[in-house]
Amino acid sequence: MKTLIFAIILTAGLFLIGCNPAVETKKENTNQTVSETKNETTSAKFKAEFKSNPSEVKAGEQTDLSFTVKNEKGEIVKDLPVVHEKPMHLMVVSEDLAEYYHIHPEPQADGSYKVQHVFPNSGNFKLYADFTPTNSPQIVENFMLKVSGKKHTKVELKADEKLEKTIDGLKFVMKPNAELLVGKELMLNINVFDEKTNKPVTDLEKYLGEYAHFAIISQDLTKFVHAHPMSKEENSEGDHEMSNKSNSNEMMDESKPHTHDEKTEMNDMKSLSPSKVSAHTSFPQSGLFKIFAQFKRGGKVITVPFVVNVTESDAKVKSVSEVQFPTDAKKVMVSKNGFEPSEISFIKSEPIKIAFYRTDAENCANEVIFKDLNITKKLPVGKMVMVEFTPKEAGEISFSCGMGMMKGKIIVQ
Repeated sequence: MKTLIFAIILTAGLFLIGCNPAVETKKENTNQTVSETKNETTSAKFKAEFKSNPSEVKAGEQTDLSFTVKNEKGEIVKDLPVVHEKPMHLMVVSEDLAEYYHIHPEPQADGSYKVQHVFPNSGNFKLYADFTPTNSPQIVENFMLKVSGKKHTKVELKADEKLEKTIDGLKFVMKPNAELLVGKELMLNINVFDEKTNKPVTDLEKYLGEYAHFAIISQDLTKFVHAHPMSKEENSEGDHEMSNKSNSNEMMDESKPHTHDEKTEMNDMKSLSPSKVSAHTSFPQSGLFKIFAQFKRGGKVITVPFVVNVTESDAKVKSVSEVQFPTDAKKVMVSKNGFEPSEISFIKSEPIKIAFYRTDAENCANEVIFKDLNITKKLPVGKMVMVEFTPKEAGEISFSCGMGMMKGKIIVQ
C-alpha cells in the first residue's frame, strides 16, 4: 500500500505564451522595453514595462531587471497574486537556448518587481515574465535584451538521440507516451534514478511548492510553455476521462496562492517523494523545442535539458464552420483568448446545455472544471464537448480550465 502511495505521478498543466503572444517595441540605444499583447481582451487591461539598470547590460556585471505592470488606465498594478510561491516568475534564455535561468523579481516600494542578475556571457537574451493579475488570466510577456561583452560562440541546437541525461548523481529518463506531433496532446513522463544504484529516487525535494517545474521553448523563441505540476488526479495517461468525485475532492485550486503551514511542511519532509513526474502538453508548431525540467535534491536545484523534434501531423482539425453544434445548446469557444463568451445566462430549473469547442492547442484549457458541480470534462482540440445539468437555484456557477487560469461563469436567473 505504501509503495502505491509513494509512487504518485504528478502531472503538469501547461501555460502557453500562445495564449497571449507578445509584440516587443524597443527604444533605440536602451534596454527599456514595453511589451503589449496581441490578445485584445488582455492587452486592453494590462501591459508590462521592462527596464534594466544600467541600461547597457554587460556580461559579468550585476544588472537590475525591473518590471512594472500597468492596467488599462495606466495605473501601476501592485500586489500581484502569489502563484507557486512567487508573484512573478522570470525565465531568461539565450538566443541559442544554451543558457537558461529561472529567477523571481520581488515587489518594490514603487510597485515594480525587481531582481538582480549577472549574465556570464554576451549575446541576445529572451525574457519571459509570467504573472497573473487579480481576476485576470495568466499573462506571459516577453522582451529581448542585448548583453554586450566578449563575443560568445553560439551553440547549435540538435535533437537528442536519446532522451536520457545524468546530472549531479541523478539519471533522468524522459518517455513521451505518444509521437511528438503538432497539436497532439501527450504526456512527457520523466523517471528519476540514482546514478550509482539505478534505483528510483525517493528523496526529491519540493521546489516552489512542487516536485518539478518545466519550461518548453521553441527554437525560434516564439512559443513558450511554463509548466507546473499538479495533483495525481490530473494525470490522464491511459485514461482521458477523470471521475467527478476525485476531482472535486482532491484537485488543486490554482487560482489560490500556494501556502504551506509548518505542519504540512514537516509532513512533506518525512514522506517519500515520487520518482516519476509527468507533464501534460501539446506542441503548437513543428521544429525543435528545448525542454528545461527543474528538480531539487539536497537543497540544490537541478536543471535538466532535453531537445526534441516535433513534426507535422496528418490529422486535420475541423474548422468551427464544419462543426455541427446542437441548436438547443449555447456555444463556448476555447482558444488563446480564453472562454468566449466567458459569461452565460440561463433560467433556473431549465436544463443547461453548453457546447465547448477548443480551437487550438495554444492554450492551457485541456479540460473544463465546474468545481461546485463535481463536473470535469476533457477538451480535446477540434472536438465538441457537451456539459449538461439542471440548476436548482439562482446564482452564479463558475467554471475554469484545469489550472484555474482561464475562467468563466454561468448566471442562473
